[in-house]
Amino acid sequence: MTTKDKLSRAEILQSVRQSLEPQRQILAMWEGGAAAFDRVDRWSDIDLMVAAKDGQADRAAQDAEAILKKLSPIKARLPANHPNWPDMIHTFYKLKRADEFLLVDVAVMPQSSKDKLLEPEIHGKALVHFDKAKICRPSKLDRKNFLAGMKERKARLMNMFELFSNYVAKELNRKNYIEAQYNYFMTLNMLVESLRMKHGPFHYDFRGRYLHYELPPLAAAKLQALFYVKDPADLRRKDARARRWFKEVIKSVR
Repeated sequence: MTTKDKLSRAEILQSVRQSLEPQRQILAMWEGGAAAFDRVDRWSDIDLMVAAKDGQADRAAQDAEAILKKLSPIKARLPANHPNWPDMIHTFYKLKRADEFLLVDVAVMPQSSKDKLLEPEIHGKALVHFDKAKICRPSKLDRKNFLAGMKERKARLMNMFELFSNYVAKELNRKNYIEAQYNYFMTLNMLVESLRMKHGPFHYDFRGRYLHYELPPLAAAKLQALFYVKDPADLRRKDARARRWFKEVIKSVR
């Protein structure tokens, strides 16, 4: 298939919108992800959000999938479950006729859903395609509750670090280099979370997403260097640096 024959982002969005908007049970359609942060590029996927009347979310999800099937054979399909959003029907699609990076991520929720992922501080400014019932108004973030959750997570991170951060040295001493590297990434994950708490607390739980956009350039460069390990001796040195940096950063998080 040539590039000319592939579905574009605009074609997919236009087809989904034209098919869903006339349906009475569909109330709104908007984009999150890169589109909500004005960072769409040639590698961005489509983070599509749909709101349906109560009792119609299953049907809306089926309709959205049927539209994608008309556009292209589906190469891969993966449903996702989210304990924090139990009423969301969330499915990832890879289309045979689309670029390999242009995944379509469809999240359908009922009108009465309490959390529609519309807090600008966390999810950016939703790119609204249509909104029949004023669904897409920015939601007010409960900052007190949010920061309390981050404080609780900080305490857990500190305990995890105290308990497990010496596992790299343990496995290096055993010459178990695969296990040592595996545990090193656990230390880096804790470091990433602490850096996010310090420099962008509203995304403290976003893990590896948007790091190069949201960390200060010097911190991002320093972190990136820690991810590249040459050999066991280099791993031992970088693990020590990562551990020192974590303790420094987590102490500065209020």
